[in-house]
Amino acid sequence: MLIAIAVLGFSLVCSLLVFQRGQVASTETGCRRWVIAAGIITGLGVWATHFIALIGYQPGFPVKFDAIVTLMSALIAIVGLTAATSIAHNSLTTGRKMTAALVGSGTVLTMHYFGMTALNGSVLMTFDPFLVALSIGMCFGFYVFAYTCRLSTNPFIRNVISWSLGMVAILSAHFIGMSAITMTPLETISETGWLMGTGALSITIATTTCLILLFAALAAGLDSLLVQLRQLEARKLSALADSSQEALFMVSDHGKVIQANMAAETLLGMPRDEMPGADISDILQLNDLRNLTNGKDRLIGERIFRPSGGPEITVEITTRAMSDGDTGFTVFAVRDLTQRLRQEAKVRALAYRDTLTGLPNRAAFNNALEAGIRDKPYAENDLAVLIIDVDEFKEVNDQFGHDVGDGLLRIVGRRISACLSPADMVARLGGDEFAIILRGRTSIHQVAWTANAILRSFATPIKLGTRTLLMRASIGIALAEPETTGTARVLMAADRALYAAKQAGRACYRVYDAALHEAHEEKRDLETALHEAVDQEQFVLHFQPKVCTQTRAVVGREALIRWNRPGRGLVYPDTFIPVAEQSLLINDIGRWTIRAACEAAVNWDENETVAVNLSARQFLDPNLVSDVRDVLHETGLHPARLELEITETALILNKQLAATILMELKRIGIKIALDDFGTGYSSMSYVQSFPFDRLKIDRSFVAAMNGDRKSRAIVEAIISLAHSLDIPVVAEGVETEEQASLLRSLLCEELQGFLIARPEPFISPEQLEQESRKPHAALSAA
Repeated sequence: MLIAIAVLGFSLVCSLLVFQRGQVASTETGCRRWVIAAGIITGLGVWATHFIALIGYQPGFPVKFDAIVTLMSALIAIVGLTAATSIAHNSLTTGRKMTAALVGSGTVLTMHYFGMTALNGSVLMTFDPFLVALSIGMCFGFYVFAYTCRLSTNPFIRNVISWSLGMVAILSAHFIGMSAITMTPLETISETGWLMGTGALSITIATTTCLILLFAALAAGLDSLLVQLRQLEARKLSALADSSQEALFMVSDHGKVIQANMAAETLLGMPRDEMPGADISDILQLNDLRNLTNGKDRLIGERIFRPSGGPEITVEITTRAMSDGDTGFTVFAVRDLTQRLRQEAKVRALAYRDTLTGLPNRAAFNNALEAGIRDKPYAENDLAVLIIDVDEFKEVNDQFGHDVGDGLLRIVGRRISACLSPADMVARLGGDEFAIILRGRTSIHQVAWTANAILRSFATPIKLGTRTLLMRASIGIALAEPETTGTARVLMAADRALYAAKQAGRACYRVYDAALHEAHEEKRDLETALHEAVDQEQFVLHFQPKVCTQTRAVVGREALIRWNRPGRGLVYPDTFIPVAEQSLLINDIGRWTIRAACEAAVNWDENETVAVNLSARQFLDPNLVSDVRDVLHETGLHPARLELEITETALILNKQLAATILMELKRIGIKIALDDFGTGYSSMSYVQSFPFDRLKIDRSFVAAMNGDRKSRAIVEAIISLAHSLDIPVVAEGVETEEQASLLRSLLCEELQGFLIARPEPFISPEQLEQESRKPHAALSAA
């Protein structure tokens, strides 16, 4: 009997362990497997208990067991108790628990009384109805207590109570049921069927017990393995959580912290062992928010957070609802934005700050101007824009290097800033260009006073190391009127005013007023009309002769372009050529001039040359050489009769390219003259390096040389230099015989000026004779 009780107790312990393992399985399939294993162990244990007790019972005569009935009783126990275990799994209602108790007790009683019929071939059994009923009631009653009783909240005590009640229920069914049976031996034992003696049954029971042990060992081993795996996964998840830069908090549905990672400990400055049980709203200072753990994902966003004993920081908080089986929880992720905000601040500083001077850059200036205009200036002079350009800054870079130029720009930025009020803003737009937004001025005189203060600050010499530099600046001023709707118009007006200041001689300021606006509109109308003039070829050429100083014989003519503007008459080149250069029309006009001059020169004496002026932009045109070659070929003019006049300005823009173009033109056979010599840089290296065929003395020296000793000395020096290099000299602007006589005495080769002839359209002798005959023909007709 003790062995039967021990087997039953051991099998119920194993069954309970396996059943509890199924309760915490992570998947439904795993849970089902554990429940079935628990049912099998319980069934085999109950069955083994029953037949061990039968073997131990000594009726006093030999008995044999029907093997089929014995095995069928085992199957009943396994199936029935597996079903009862499945019903009991996750049973939350009393009805399901009562059903599980009914199925379990019914299975035990059925297995017991059906198993007793295995002795029908050896004995005749009679039953005491009262004891049978008592065994049924005891079994069912204790099974109900085992499934429904909750005498303690401690899981271990609760399991011990359930195990004890289950033992009593099964033992009651067996031993009371055995007491209800009276056995009478049969005269002969039936030999039909498959019968087992007590020895064979003992072997069967031993095998069953081994199976129980095997199942228990497998369950225990597997459970241990799974526990280790779960612990390993838990450690991995903990390590993964600790490796996160975000502070992570696992929070229950009641808002209490379950656990946190290492980053949370660093963020809060408190050990994470003290966090479990704390309210998440208190820890993260979220007391102004509600329903933080409502089972939904949430982006709380950026919050100001003050850790204990630390400064305020900005954090970003998000929540995510999760579950572990039936248990729900919320993960709070807290990201410290301190580093990101610092990086963003650095990026903004780089994006809106000039790295050289430390001043705001163009983007910051445009934003500030746009905001100022959007807020609407409250008075006519409340918002003014100044564009400042450092005069001749390129020469500083070229002569002293970019390091000196950079140092100069830093000093300029500081000097400009010192002239402004706190409400103003100065920015470096790029290169040597600065821009200012003036606020709060009540009159144009206050704006002008600030501009003069800036110009005076430039007048103070700038010391850079051992160098002392004198710098100047030009300023363009535009006022943003209250009705101004955009930044583009204000900036364009300031740029136009800056251009006017440069045109006025630099080192000054100009305000974009009605007069400047009218001048700009006239210039724009002129540019529009000039486009039409190019398309319609509204230009004409006037020619001014060049004569030999000694004989006054014509040796050539200079082609001077005029614009026959419809409704306006002749427009001289000093009016429209600057506009043509800015609008890139100069190349088209230059090509027309060369072609028209060559077409006219073809009809002259074959010893006379034609000279054409080239602007600096036209001279550097990559198509110039091919255009000249094509014109000479198409007109038939000999190349030696074409002379192109260039100024020193064209040479200094790109010396290497200029030398290449001059050599290609010389290879064609044309002549090259250096025009206005003495007024530009007048570098002797130009005369030596470039293949000039003539030097032309500027008219300003010729006009003053009779009364100004210095001008005469310059003229003498130019002629002497040219003669030493075997270059003929042409004197421009000769208007008196005294000038011509002096130039002849200085051995100047050619003269050109009003003394010889004014520029006019060329009329051949044949045309003059035809014109003179017309009046005579008219008189004869009369």
